[in-house]
Amino acid sequence: MSDAKKLVAFAGVDPSVYSSGKFTASVNRITQSGSYRLRHALYMAVQNGIRDSRKKQTTDEIIARNKRLREFYDKKREEGKPKA
Repeated sequence: MSDAKKLVAFAGVDPSVYSSGKFTASVNRITQSGSYRLRHALYMAVQNGIRDSRKKQTTDEIIARNKRLREFYDKKREEGKPKA
């Protein structure tokens, strides 16, 4: 568990928690304190995974490159999460 937390912190994708007194923010963003190159590589991998592609050049059938990732992305968009 410690190694996973270290990796998340190194990538800078751990959520920052803002609170003051009794106030606790409902929207928490990532800290961006880690490796921007690793964050960029992860971002590009996800973008390519959710992107649609044509099955064959001769057909109009469109499929997701990574179906599980695309389903998760669509679910989060329906929940009101912003676009990546």
